[in-house]
Amino acid sequence: MNAKKTGKPVSMTTSRLANGTWIKRLLTSAIGLTMGVGALASFAQEMDRPSERARWRAEWQQEGVAVDLKANRSKGSVLPLEFRKKMLEAAQAERQKWGPMIPNGNLRAVALPGGSLSSLNQTQSSIVQAASSASVWQNIGPTKADVMKNGVILPKTDAGRVTGISINPANHAEILATFSGGGLWKTVNAGGTWTPLTESLGTLSIGSMAVDPNNRDTIYLGLGDAFDGTGLGVVKSNDGGLTWSAPVFLGTSTVVKAISVAPSDRNIILVATNKGLFRSTNRGGSFTQVNLATGYGSDVYVWSIVWTGGTSFAVSVAPAADDGQVFVSSNNGAFWTKSKFYNVTGCEPGMMGIMCVAATSGIGRSTLAAAPSNPNVVYAMAATPTATGTDLADILKSTNGGQSWTRLNAIEKPYNVINLEADNMSTLLNGQSWYNQMVVVDPLNENIAYFGGALLMAKTTDGGESFTPASNWLARFNLPYVHADFHAAAIEGSTMIIGTDGGLFKSTDGGATFTDALNLGLTTHLIYSVGSSPANVNAVIGGFQDNGTRVRAGSTTTYNQYIGGDGFGSVVHRTNANLMLGSLYYTRIQKSTNGGVLFSAATTGISGTNNPSLAPFNTGITYWEGAANADTVYTWTNTRVYKSVNFGSSWTAVGATGLPTSSLFIRGVGVAASNVNAMGIVANGGRVFLTSNGGVSWKQTAALPNNGSSLSKIAFDPKNTSVIYVSSVAANAGFNHMWKSVDGGNTWAVIETGLPTGVPVNTVKVDPVDSNIVYTGTTLGIYRSVDGGANWARFGSGMPLVEVTDIYTAPDAKMLRVSTFGRGFWQINM
Repeated sequence: MNAKKTGKPVSMTTSRLANGTWIKRLLTSAIGLTMGVGALASFAQEMDRPSERARWRAEWQQEGVAVDLKANRSKGSVLPLEFRKKMLEAAQAERQKWGPMIPNGNLRAVALPGGSLSSLNQTQSSIVQAASSASVWQNIGPTKADVMKNGVILPKTDAGRVTGISINPANHAEILATFSGGGLWKTVNAGGTWTPLTESLGTLSIGSMAVDPNNRDTIYLGLGDAFDGTGLGVVKSNDGGLTWSAPVFLGTSTVVKAISVAPSDRNIILVATNKGLFRSTNRGGSFTQVNLATGYGSDVYVWSIVWTGGTSFAVSVAPAADDGQVFVSSNNGAFWTKSKFYNVTGCEPGMMGIMCVAATSGIGRSTLAAAPSNPNVVYAMAATPTATGTDLADILKSTNGGQSWTRLNAIEKPYNVINLEADNMSTLLNGQSWYNQMVVVDPLNENIAYFGGALLMAKTTDGGESFTPASNWLARFNLPYVHADFHAAAIEGSTMIIGTDGGLFKSTDGGATFTDALNLGLTTHLIYSVGSSPANVNAVIGGFQDNGTRVRAGSTTTYNQYIGGDGFGSVVHRTNANLMLGSLYYTRIQKSTNGGVLFSAATTGISGTNNPSLAPFNTGITYWEGAANADTVYTWTNTRVYKSVNFGSSWTAVGATGLPTSSLFIRGVGVAASNVNAMGIVANGGRVFLTSNGGVSWKQTAALPNNGSSLSKIAFDPKNTSVIYVSSVAANAGFNHMWKSVDGGNTWAVIETGLPTGVPVNTVKVDPVDSNIVYTGTTLGIYRSVDGGANWARFGSGMPLVEVTDIYTAPDAKMLRVSTFGRGFWQINM
């Protein structure tokens, strides 16, 4: 649900401080009277923070390179082109090497363009064979939730972030949905069961989807979510997703935001990217870039494509100059002309009925939707490029296929029902216009349209003369619940499905009510961490992107949300599973003493907590695995390590002598199980610092060879503090990503034989019983070494090519659990 969002600027209910914090007005009496679902609770609402998350993701993977958030938005996801290609090459190599271990790995082992994959050595040593011979991974959810707490209590189920939806017009029970980290899924029984179709594709990050209107077995996917995740180009299936083509790369683009198949000629495919518009005349076999004659060159960000009848289309673009515009074509996209949309500098002569931008900041992203019953009618949601709570410029309408537009003055018209979060549409996008936009028109009535933003979806029934809130992110004000942050929508007949950060929501009565039932069985959550405990083998906790911190219910695949916002580090006490720690951004740690049902703040003693200038966005928690004190845990701010000996009830700063007094940013902390005083830090600049006396003094180790910075994890051999492992997530396949030291950091060796070439390593974990066994969680799955890192092999069968973000090992080493960025939690027994 709902990992959201009090704290975003809403009309007359919040205000923003200069330092980026938010003053919250809880509207307690109004909520109590109007929410109609759940009960007002004693816990605060929490929001996700996409803008800050985008900055963190960029800097986490490309340390010191991508720091300009506005530039990141204009480019989309910032992962470099060549790196994305290398990740697809690595995925192909893994399919060839480990195909039988990967779901449908042999069926979908497609070649990359130009034979770019180097030859593989198919001879595997006995060590490698042993490392890969474990049993089958089992997905353990989430598939459901009974409870979601975030200021209110809701009995709702969510899924991961949706990027595309297609409903079969001849059979509304058949639905396709794509996810930002979970791939493509299909149901033929209205969500009774779902089947994933892209487990071995090479990336489960899907940015867009189009289905041929003349043949639903022909599916096009744009690889790579627009905001995070790897992937590149367009792939095609001619058999409903059973097999896929090689990816077709589109110039220098790294994001495919929209795909459209020309209804009048299925040979013609239009693709919107962050580096221009591309067109195919041979059903996606090849593409050429289209000249939009924007005056800004070819590298404009094309956000949206709509068919406007016959052979006509319209696209919205956002050049770097923030002069967002609409272009139209009457010949299936061969040639384009600029429409009379917004004018940044003033109204052009003769533009009767069109009002111009009041401010001079220009227009950023715009999203278009045409009316199926009359494609000449097109609606546009236009945003300003500035990240303020009122970044909706306006809703515009065209009655001639996008050639000219009329501004509807939506931001000046009050809602015609009570919504105490906002008075009108001005705050619909809530400072996130680059991230959340959705427009869809009723297929039978051109005057009915829906506009999704951050906290709600608005509806017009009179062609834009008036607007009404149709949903609420917390089911307040007698409005139905739909998770916040809208990204996709589809309507066929009376069936409307909305896609948000929290999955799929369906209405069959024009938005009067919504059900979350389509999310049941979808395992597509973006998860950052996994915690478990031998004290209760069923206990699992994890931090989720925009779906809070969730706790497993018994031995089921039901996971209930007990903390909102973006969840990060999480652990379960190893001798008392009722004790749990969860977290939010900026070293905000919370503690539960009753198995995760109730959490309260647990940051006493941490200087800088909840301060974006002093604490990292991705809160980390390191659990000491030594035998002496099961209450010992660690966390950190940007420059200090903190230790708790009472499982987070209070914290004490560890000494910092020997650490840099400036330009220090701690990225991770490790502690040796055999000696609580032996600790390590991975820091910015590719640096590693060690202490053998609990932080009384620190020493920088020798440099890591071929180090591209962006270090992610440090782990000690549980029996020998001189043996240390370090990993990196550097988005550059030319650098190494795994190292080992056997002399306490005096020297380091690269240990990557058998790991996917050039692939980032998120985490490393040494087996608690056998020090020769080491696990790594990579962008393509989990790998194991049985000889101390000298050789690696894919571990276990049944797991898709998915990013593994965290690893939990049982103390007896007989069970592993991992979290993934898009496919939930997985478990393997040994």
